[in-house]
Amino acid sequence: MKILLYFTFFLLAGCTTRTEIDFNDSVKLEINLESDLSRSTSANLLPVGSEIGIFIVEAVNMEAIYDGEEEKYRNIRVVRTIDGWRMDQDVILKSFSGKVVAYYPYKEGLTDMYIPLNSEEDKTFLFGQGETEVSESSPKVLIRMQSPFTIARFWLKQSAPGSSVFATELRLRNDPQFTSLCIRGNVGLSTQSINPVLSSPHISVIDDQGYIWFTDKYRNVDFFVFPCRMRTAEIIFEARIDDRYYQYVIPPATWIPGMVNEYYLTFNNN
Repeated sequence: MKILLYFTFFLLAGCTTRTEIDFNDSVKLEINLESDLSRSTSANLLPVGSEIGIFIVEAVNMEAIYDGEEEKYRNIRVVRTIDGWRMDQDVILKSFSGKVVAYYPYKEGLTDMYIPLNSEEDKTFLFGQGETEVSESSPKVLIRMQSPFTIARFWLKQSAPGSSVFATELRLRNDPQFTSLCIRGNVGLSTQSINPVLSSPHISVIDDQGYIWFTDKYRNVDFFVFPCRMRTAEIIFEARIDDRYYQYVIPPATWIPGMVNEYYLTFNNN
């Protein structure tokens, strides 16, 4: 059977004889993607021109490509057009069940379902899997995408009304005794797992001009990191002002994927 992906990720079956598919006469591939990090914000559709990669894998062993045919079911590019989502090739479903896994943005030549990531460089990355299995008798599937990262968001301001201060560096760092803060890792599409693999001494934020201004109005700064659990003073936020570091120790918390973790801080340098 021939598959078509429909918006929320729908795989459509057709007959084994190759024919042109009329998208107007068939079920549309609908994509329902959470294109930002926060579960507290509304989901946004990816814009026209966005490219997603999909793998069809065995339902009973998601490490194995569907029907053992690598070229037909591995890393298929799906492009969003004005009319909907369109695959680069027809996908033929068989009588037995498979699962669809997906990631964004598409990477040409990708063969491994474990994708290395850097949270500072891959902020827009999304991944997900079909909510149901697919086969020639069940060709439609909805795929919900998620971010593998969590955001540490710091709202910062100066205490005195009408005053301002500039920081030459803002950074989030591990306490030397801990390795909770990670910016490198990978995502397993077949296992739908998020795997931090390398802790980072610190992550720094500096504006293009070399400093960051703060007034008596809150301004936010975001750090993208891998999810983590802190039981004690494991991660520290620091601001460098006048060559002095001001510290805020993050209280015990669990930073989970797709969430924004917000902290409100006021500088008082009197």
